[in-house]
Formats: sequence, C-alpha cells, structure tokens
Amino acid sequence: MKQTKISDKFIFGLFVFPALAFVLFATDIPFFMNLYYSFFDWNGIGKSITFVGFDNFINIFTGDTLFWKSGLFTLRFSVFYVIIVNIASLAVALALQQNKTTSNLGRALYYIPYIISLTAIGLIWKFILGPGFDSLYELTGIELFGMSWLGDPGNSFIVIVVMTVWQTLGFYMINYIAGLMSVPQELIEAATIDGANVLQRFRHVTLPMIMPAISICLLTSLTFAFKLFDIILVFTKGGPANSTVTVAYNIYKEAFTKSNYGMATSKSLIFVVFVLLVTLIQMKITKSKEVEA
Repeated sequence: MKQTKISDKFIFGLFVFPALAFVLFATDIPFFMNLYYSFFDWNGIGKSITFVGFDNFINIFTGDTLFWKSGLFTLRFSVFYVIIVNIASLAVALALQQNKTTSNLGRALYYIPYIISLTAIGLIWKFILGPGFDSLYELTGIELFGMSWLGDPGNSFIVIVVMTVWQTLGFYMINYIAGLMSVPQELIEAATIDGANVLQRFRHVTLPMIMPAISICLLTSLTFAFKLFDIILVFTKGGPANSTVTVAYNIYKEAFTKSNYGMATSKSLIFVVFVLLVTLIQMKITKSKEVEA
C-alpha cells in the first residue's frame, strides 16, 4: 500500500512538473530579475550596469510627473471601463436569455469582435475615425463626423473606452450567460408566484445567484483595464499631449524608447504592488457577497 502511494505521488509530480517549470521560467524568474534590476541604472543592452539603490524609486515618487499622470489616466479608464462593460454585457446576456430564438446568433455577433486582436481593432478604428469620418463629413456635413476624435484628449478617452468595451463585451457576455443558466428556474417561478416583479426577481434571486460570474468578470475586466497597452500603441501612441498614456505604455516607453531599463523595472514593481492591492480588495468584497448569497 505504501509503495502504491509513493508511485501515485511520483506520477502526479511527473504530470505537474511541466506546468511548474513553465510558471517558474515564465513568471517567477523574470519577476525576481525585474526586482534585481530595479536597483540599477542600466540601458537593458550594454555591459555597463551601476548600482543606484533606491534612487530609481525616489526619482519616480519625487520627479516623474508623467508616470503619475499615466496612473491617473489608467485609473480613470479602469473605473469607466469596468462599470460600463460589466453592466452592458450583463444586460446583453439577460436580453439573449429572454429571446431564445435569436440567442445563438446574438452570441456569435457579440463574440466576434473579441477574437480580433486589439492591434487590428486599433488600426481599423483609427482609419474609421480619421479618413473614414473625414470623407463622411465632406459628403454629409454632419458635425459628428467633423469632430477631432483623435486630437482632443476628452474625445480620445471616450473613443478608447467605447472601443475596448465593444471589443471585449462578448467575452463577459458569455460568462454572464453561463451564470444565468445556473440559476434554478424553480426559484424564479417561486418568486413569481409570491408576487415579485421583474426587478425584484433580478435583485433578490438572479443577482445573488450569479455572484461567482460577477466576481470573475470584475477581476478579468479590472486586470484588462490596468494592463491596457495594444490599443494605445497603435491608436493614439499616448497622444494628444500624453493625455492617453497608460502605465503599461509609460513603462514600455521608459524601457525601449529611453533605454532606461532600471527605471522601467522600478515602475513595473510599483505598478504590480498597486494592482495586487486593488485585486485583493476587489476579490475580498465580491467573495463576501458570494458567501452572503
């Protein structure tokens, strides 16, 4: 019996080892290398590397205004994106669940943008809002098409939010549909018999039952918003006047444009700690709601 248990553990370890090795080499080792280089002044390529201690972190907190500006933009984008995409995707999921005849077609249509890369979507929207809208404005004279969607900071922010919501809505919709399908119909019918209207049934029956799906969607949408990079790179490049620079794009520019790898790794560590704290708070809040449900 003892030999059988040892054999089972060996086989289990044999199957788990490739995944552990991948995590070790793809995440753990790079993280600690990142931590190491954050205390140095290095361009990321040359052999010359100088230990500077906490100078990189001190410079970030005292003199790097663009980093904190990018942090505020990322935070503002995250708030708008997370709220809008979750409300919109849940509303679409509820509508598709009610209309069974067009449910499959609707799911496909809403999910198609999600399988397109953000880079391609950024290029498509850039063409639409640039030459496309210019041509429509010449033909129709409608002021909407003549507005500066890429040259105005406020308009650029709106476009980025709308574009990312449109592209990712299908993913969260599928998660919410899966959550709605797990709600026992007996509870809905019992609430209906007791006289509960549509809003009351949703508030007191459906919403508590789909809290696990809400937790997943909130977590994934939050992490997506924080690491937004592709759209900014191909769509605005941080413009106009650095008004759409995200933290991820700021770190990228620091490392690969300014060749200041040490400073970039310091920024990434600060960003990781912030994202970790926000994620833990969000998970604690949503998990407590699941327990209550």
